[in-house]
Amino acid sequence: MNLTQQIESEIAKKDCNPGEMFDVTQATYPEIFASLKDLLSTGKIEHYFAKNDTPTPVLTYRKKPFWKS
Repeated sequence: MNLTQQIESEIAKKDCNPGEMFDVTQATYPEIFASLKDLLSTGKIEHYFAKNDTPTPVLTYRKKPFWKS
């Protein structure tokens, strides 16, 4: 399974931020963002800013709902 497939699989399970993807894949951030860019450009995922316990919203990725395709 390549990195893009790993990331897509993880996002299919739950919404993830890049830090969580790093924990799962152990890939570098440039590699993670390159895979995310590919998934975004093909319309498989989308991103949003999640409000967590931190004062700054966190960039988070999720599987794109089928009705938004």
